[in-house]
Amino acid sequence: MFSIPELRFSQKYPFSVAAKNVIAQSDFTLENVPESVLNRAKAMVHAAFTDQEYRPNIQTSPELLKNEILAFPASKILVSIIGRYELYRKFSELFSNSIFRNLEEEKDGVLIDLASELNLRFSLSDSQDFFVELNLIDYLRPNLEETFMKLVNRELKMGKVFLTRNDFARLISIVVGQGIRDSLPVPLKGIPNFFKSAAESIETEFSQSVRKKFSKTDFGKVSPESFPPCMSKLYSDLVQGVNVNHSGRFAIATFLASVGMEAGKITDVFRNAPNFNESTTRYQVERIAGVKGKGYSSPSCDKMRSYNLCVSNCPVSHPIIFYSKEISKTNSKINSEENFNSAETNA
Repeated sequence: MFSIPELRFSQKYPFSVAAKNVIAQSDFTLENVPESVLNRAKAMVHAAFTDQEYRPNIQTSPELLKNEILAFPASKILVSIIGRYELYRKFSELFSNSIFRNLEEEKDGVLIDLASELNLRFSLSDSQDFFVELNLIDYLRPNLEETFMKLVNRELKMGKVFLTRNDFARLISIVVGQGIRDSLPVPLKGIPNFFKSAAESIETEFSQSVRKKFSKTDFGKVSPESFPPCMSKLYSDLVQGVNVNHSGRFAIATFLASVGMEAGKITDVFRNAPNFNESTTRYQVERIAGVKGKGYSSPSCDKMRSYNLCVSNCPVSHPIIFYSKEISKTNSKINSEENFNSAETNA
């Protein structure tokens, strides 16, 4: 029997040893998932692809807390069935951000214990300006995308990276997020059909939400839900007004041109960007798209990594290959459904 504080801790940190113990001592099996747990798993996935916050405030209900704890592995199954790399990224970010916000409110001992569970090698700092001193190798373990977390912006001495309490909490959350991302997809052999049915309904909603986000202009035959994670993120940043660097702007412009978007619509993508100038942007986009001049091809995955723009470990060598494969999978699914409906009609 677990106490309320133990269950609350496990719910906040589903990767922890405590959470795994709760799952191990429950009667949870894939064949007998309660509807309440499956509904919470679906809600987690929904929160991920709609960019909502996941931070339920459950204070005293053991049943609700257990549902949340058990829903985490169930949600990973749903995400894996859907099989979209962009969803993998969003799902891992959902929990990474949630864990960081929780850690900000914890006592120091919780950070120390969780970091130890994650095998991060550190010592408490004697300096009043810092909380811990972390081994350089451990600091470089995750992919640090945020500018303030990059090594160039850290104090480094004798193979130790000096971190404030807030930065240490952020690092823990990043390590957890990358661990979740690396664990996807989970093995799906023997997964019951009701998981697949639940995943299908979520996938439809996910595709619609992505298409809606990308449809500020009419994309025609371009399929935004099939974009690779790197390009999806660049686009999202642009429409949200984030100041994407030159390499990122070039990459997304060449990619959009390569998948068939018209130059005028590519220009519209940049309208929320800081210092947007329509005539300058249109001229540059037309050169990139080959309207004026020879045009440019979309950068490869190696080039995206060199630009520090890669955000996922996709099994391809080029973003266009990723897009092509996703389009093929979508078309194959549509054809199968059409054939099935035709067979039913003629039966």
